[in-house]
Amino acid sequence: MLKYQTHQLDNGLKLITAPISTTEAITILILVKIGGRYEKFEQQGISHFLEHVFFKGTKNRPTAYDLAKELDSLGANYNAFTSEEFTGFYIQSDANDFENSLELLSDLFLNPIFPKEEIEQEKGVILEEANMRRDVPQAHVQILNQRQMFPSISLGRDLVGTPDTIKDATREDLIEYFKSGYSPDSTLVVICGNPKNNDLTKSIEKYFKMEKSDHSPIIDPYKPETIEKLVQEVRKVDQTHFVQSYLTFPKSDPRRYALSLLSIILSGGMSSRLFTEIREKRGWAYYVKSDTASYLDIGIFSIYAGVQKDKLNDSIKIIQDQIADIQKNGPTEDELERAKSNLRGHLALALEDSFEIASYLAEESVYESRIRQPEEIIENLNEVTREEIKTLSQEIFKSDRMGLAIVGPKEYKVSL
Repeated sequence: MLKYQTHQLDNGLKLITAPISTTEAITILILVKIGGRYEKFEQQGISHFLEHVFFKGTKNRPTAYDLAKELDSLGANYNAFTSEEFTGFYIQSDANDFENSLELLSDLFLNPIFPKEEIEQEKGVILEEANMRRDVPQAHVQILNQRQMFPSISLGRDLVGTPDTIKDATREDLIEYFKSGYSPDSTLVVICGNPKNNDLTKSIEKYFKMEKSDHSPIIDPYKPETIEKLVQEVRKVDQTHFVQSYLTFPKSDPRRYALSLLSIILSGGMSSRLFTEIREKRGWAYYVKSDTASYLDIGIFSIYAGVQKDKLNDSIKIIQDQIADIQKNGPTEDELERAKSNLRGHLALALEDSFEIASYLAEESVYESRIRQPEEIIENLNEVTREEIKTLSQEIFKSDRMGLAIVGPKEYKVSL
């Protein structure tokens, strides 16, 4: 059982502390409820751009080098990330360096100066990041599929933005977005690890004196829309990469336990149905995977692979046949029990260190009305039946909820 405490500062900032005396590390994780889904059309990529320029200097450390030098001197793991629904900043360090780590991270987060010359230079870095993603077909096909599944809302846009929105972004745009979105009532701080002799709550109150804000970022909500069944991009590649996705449900939906098990059964490991049929029996692919992406109000279930260029239709037929079998018969008892054991093992490994626990607590806080204990998750997984998975597969694997994206050396005629 995870031991943690929650506390809310007077300014609205939420704090979760999870002391662990058996480690010598400590993690400080900041999550802000703002990301790609909060951007207007002309702002595409601004959340990600802003995340980059936080590291370009602060009032107390005016250059990127000043900031990096002190962070590196701690021997810490530190970084930031942007998702559709939140942006995160973290540092994991020796617990004895907690005070220094907290002061550094709070300075980075609260006192960025956004130097104009650094912003202009960083545009080149971000454009190269976008180019890198487009150059990798197995990454680019997932961007195509996301746009395909959510064609008219921000959820379908590339988090990096477009070349035009990256080039057009100004320092004033970034500052305005920062002021409107980075409010204390949208901010969560999680501290997990060995507290030593520190009072974690008092430390946060000392360093996070954020002023209350009247701004409330607005998410671009999901609305049902027609999905283009097939999207293709022809380029010179030696494999054909594809993603076959289906709309599902929000992250907090009670069917999420059955969906996780269904993903494992179909293509969640080397003994899964699709990995066995496409790679092991036939040697058509190196990777065959399935995954779920769930958000506040919608989700998708995806199957993706890179296959021999003349085996695309055969691979898709195998996928359709396996889906049809689960819809008709459900999984076998052995498959279900192995999937449950797999997820129990993954959960145990995912909570091995302070960063993973901090991430777990943060995500639970963002998406759930309360923080579930790992034991509760395991209990819910264990209660899922073959019939529930069969029913779920009948609900989500429908033609009007599906999209197939392909990046390959030619155009394909695909029967869907």
